[in-house]
Amino acid sequence: MSGPGERGVQAVLFDFAGTLFDDTGVFTAARLVAKASNRGVRLDEQAAATLIRRTVAYVDAPERSAAKEGCDLSPDAHRRIWTGLIADAGPFEPPLVEALYDCLTDNDAWLPYPDALPVLEALGAAGVRTGVLSNIGWDIRPVFQRTGVLDQLDAVVLSCEVGLAKPDPAVFGVACERLGLPAGRVLFVGDDPVKDGAAARAGLPVYLLPSERDVRVPRGLTGALRLAGVESGRAAAA
Repeated sequence: MSGPGERGVQAVLFDFAGTLFDDTGVFTAARLVAKASNRGVRLDEQAAATLIRRTVAYVDAPERSAAKEGCDLSPDAHRRIWTGLIADAGPFEPPLVEALYDCLTDNDAWLPYPDALPVLEALGAAGVRTGVLSNIGWDIRPVFQRTGVLDQLDAVVLSCEVGLAKPDPAVFGVACERLGLPAGRVLFVGDDPVKDGAAARAGLPVYLLPSERDVRVPRGLTGALRLAGVESGRAAAA
């Protein structure tokens, strides 16, 4: 078995949403009921579910893509743009808008795919550096702290902190610099062919996951172990 210094890949850099942690279960009726109650709004779960469907359909519509430009470049921009879109989906009153936004940014709502933590642990045990590069509008370190792997990450690069976002090649350069490695030694793992696939333009080898995902189903992350020269059995044992 080769050591980390002998491998072509010496670090693995991961996307966050839809790659390590599930982005499909953030909005739930029960969570919105609780968040709305905190904001002084009474909802039952049926009404909450209807509001969620309406909001998600509106903000995820292709014609809203341009309206999201720049939303991940700072926390202020993220809040302003997303609360504006949520408000327009109703239109909703400000307390309900804030409750929906609270759901989106609730770090406790983000759950790892079954293979995410074992793969991170296996890479660390094998001496492969790991990092996260995310287009995000708030600090997600508490998600990794809650799941016990924050200390294993050698770099956490958030677009809202560095003012750069994928697919800008420069943000991949920032991540590689923080990992202390040239781009060609850093494997990027993501799920978005455009934003994550842009890592190739920055000189990183890329491993793209399928778009279909389910929080109950392994994401296919053990492929990153093979590309990093790490035995997949390490992840099963972790």
